Amino acid sequence: RPEGTVVYTQLLERNGGIAADVTITRLSPDHFRLVTGAGYVNSDLGWLRLQTRDGEPYVRLWESTEELSVIGMWGPRSRDVLAKVTGDDVSDEGFPYMTARSIHVAGFSVFAQRVTYVGELGWELYVDPARAGQVWDRLMEAGASFGVMPGGYRVLDSLRMEKGYRYYGTDMGLLDNPYEAGLGFCVQRDKWSFLSPEVQRRLRTLTVGDEQYVPMYGGEAVLSEGRVVGRLRSCAYGFTVRRNLAYSYLPSDMKPGAQVEVEVFGRMIPATVTHDAVLTKRAQLAS
Repeated sequence: RPEGTVVYTQLLERNGGIAADVTITRLSPDHFRLVTGAGYVNSDLGWLRLQTRDGEPYVRLWESTEELSVIGMWGPRSRDVLAKVTGDDVSDEGFPYMTARSIHVAGFSVFAQRVTYVGELGWELYVDPARAGQVWDRLMEAGASFGVMPGGYRVLDSLRMEKGYRYYGTDMGLLDNPYEAGLGFCVQRDKWSFLSPEVQRRLRTLTVGDEQYVPMYGGEAVLSEGRVVGRLRSCAYGFTVRRNLAYSYLPSDMKPGAQVEVEVFGRMIPATVTHDAVLTKRAQLAS
């Protein structure tokens, strides 16, 4: 793949279990940056080091967490905000999705990746920590007229679940393979030919109850005809679709449209199995 390409994928154990959920950017012909969750840096670096073999070409692995600050800017007007503080081309044609390159923001050099964890247009901006505060201030100033505001992790949870995005450690792990986690599109079939797309269980999205908030925290039982068929993983309220959302591994024959119940503090709440992404791009454009 050419320099500046960003790939979303998983690191797999030899049996297909998911060891990590990452993005990998090709910075140069022999230099790559792997981005993982903050809580998994040490374990993922250790896992990668275990994959090196005697007699193979030398590969240097190191952690760069402290070398960079990262600002995530996402939303339908993020391109308008970025265009106000850079002379670089950030159009869809000039800066395609899942690509990365250096740009200048208010005169500061920034490495920008057009990726998203919330399903909206946007960028991750990697910048020298000594300059990060100034870049942040320029972006906030430029975005004031567009209503830009800081968002915390629970905001990310709400948005990413509306788009069906997974969170490693909660929604998938070593005991799950990509097909079970709904990530079969990441699998290189010829390399992992022994992994069958036909699975007995599948991570599904549920809409629970109605528009009123339901306090779910993960681990709640999912029942079908009075029998426990799964337990909740990630949970969040989707403020765009106005629904309580949850993920659960369910028998593979329970496809979108299936009706189940979720036990929440002793109450049985009706729930519906739906498609992975309850908010589609078409729905976003119409809203």
